[in-house]
Amino acid sequence: MTQIKSYNFSEHEISFILTDTSSGYYLWIGFKSDGSNCALKKVSAHDPLQTYFDVDIAVDEIIKGRILSSSIYLAVSDNELIGQSYLIGNPLNTPTDFEIPDGIVEVPVDLVVKGSYVYFLLPGSISGQNAKICIFSTSGTFSETIDLTGITNASALTIDDNDDLWVVNYQDPVTLTRIYDDGGWQIATTEL
Repeated sequence: MTQIKSYNFSEHEISFILTDTSSGYYLWIGFKSDGSNCALKKVSAHDPLQTYFDVDIAVDEIIKGRILSSSIYLAVSDNELIGQSYLIGNPLNTPTDFEIPDGIVEVPVDLVVKGSYVYFLLPGSISGQNAKICIFSTSGTFSETIDLTGITNASALTIDDNDDLWVVNYQDPVTLTRIYDDGGWQIATTEL
């Protein structure tokens, strides 16, 4: 018989949830702002009311999170930051900030982390803007922005074993875009 359990939190609406099996069974839960801060909690996957860490983050919203090695990387909505990373073992330490690069006017909708790079996807939903991918080192240093010419309303990003980036969007018709580096970024789009 299937059992369904419900858990109530005192914080505002949940904006993202992420599983963490790096050293046990945990969930990372991001809560929308209470007017001044967002909450990021590391809780037990077996009893989400058992909290291991509760961190207040001074951003407008935590949008997405990904784990790589000993860190959790967050895409955020904020006036100065596009993202942050925290140590999984002690997120109370000072985070690594990823500052919004020049010319970026949107908030990220997704991110991926691989090797020593973090890739933030910007949707291209503001009039006149293409979707973009902002690339940073995992230490927070901005590397470059890839302008996805002709792609708007991007919604999701992933990376494969060949380090090719894949973007899907909400355009009509929906497109799947492969972004790969062969001495310069190449963009190949397929309508679905």
